[in-house]
Amino acid sequence: MAAPQPINRGPSLGFMRVIQVLFAINIIAVLVSCATLRSGTYTLGFSEVLDMVNLVFDGVSFWLIMQRSRGARYWIIGFSAFNIAAGTIYNAATGQFNVLDQLGASAFDIVLLLYFLFAKRPRQVLTVEFTARRCKELVVRAWDLWQPRTWSFWRSMIIYFCLFSIVGHWMEAGFCLFIKWGIVPGIYDPNSGIWHDYLNPFPVYGAGMVACAVLLFPIKNLLEEKLGGIAKPLVASFIVNALVCAVIELVLGLTSNMPDANGVYPLWDYSTMPFNFMGQICLQNTLLFGVVATLMTWVVYPALQREYLKLPEPMRQTFFVAVLVFYAIVVCLYVINITLPV
Repeated sequence: MAAPQPINRGPSLGFMRVIQVLFAINIIAVLVSCATLRSGTYTLGFSEVLDMVNLVFDGVSFWLIMQRSRGARYWIIGFSAFNIAAGTIYNAATGQFNVLDQLGASAFDIVLLLYFLFAKRPRQVLTVEFTARRCKELVVRAWDLWQPRTWSFWRSMIIYFCLFSIVGHWMEAGFCLFIKWGIVPGIYDPNSGIWHDYLNPFPVYGAGMVACAVLLFPIKNLLEEKLGGIAKPLVASFIVNALVCAVIELVLGLTSNMPDANGVYPLWDYSTMPFNFMGQICLQNTLLFGVVATLMTWVVYPALQREYLKLPEPMRQTFFVAVLVFYAIVVCLYVINITLPV
């Protein structure tokens, strides 16, 4: 009997395997560090937020290299260049720039940039790409992720509602940090609850995620089928998403955010923003919501739903129960406030 032949996986990753290990070490180290922080004992500055963004970069890079995706090379080149530029600009703007210090802080990004720009192995190994046929196959598979007549689909929607009610809180806090630092125009409340109690759920964001999955995802699939390719349906999807978000925010504003007799808006106030309508919506935030909705529709929801559908049914149900219990706890902690008689 002939011995089984080893599977040919192509050229080895080489130095990229070391890079993957470094990514993994950094992810674990940052997560452990965050887990040891206590509320009220720290502040989030530019460098801390950049570290969090880099955590996402490390995770995506690790995954793309593992998949041997051609996009990994462009992703790492682009993000490394962004890190170098962002750190340099920030330090120069705050008067902290020093050439040697900046070179030291950017050393890893410089190595990544040079390696993925000029080394031969990334070009030889990272070869998996999206062809036209591949895009068509993904559209067909995408429809499998939208099954609104099944309990499994709506169970996943409940899970996403619970989780993204909390994730949306974090995203709003991150956006307000950009306003605080003067990166984007706008106003924020320094005493708002977004700056503490980070598990406090904001249900509007959970509902937004469900809307992306139930409404915007099938529209995206139809646009891909009708327009073909990636660029045209992506742009069309972004426009649709931005318009839908604007309508939703306007309806919410007109029903729950009307100004009082003194002209004070209870929830948000865009009256000082350029290109605003009735102080309820503005062009900047409409475009931002469009970008986020497009990211959720094209990347986040499909990825999450594919992983969810890979789970055995008992595990899906167990996870569903765990999420419901967790969400019930945070709702009781932060939303429901019952005063007992003394």
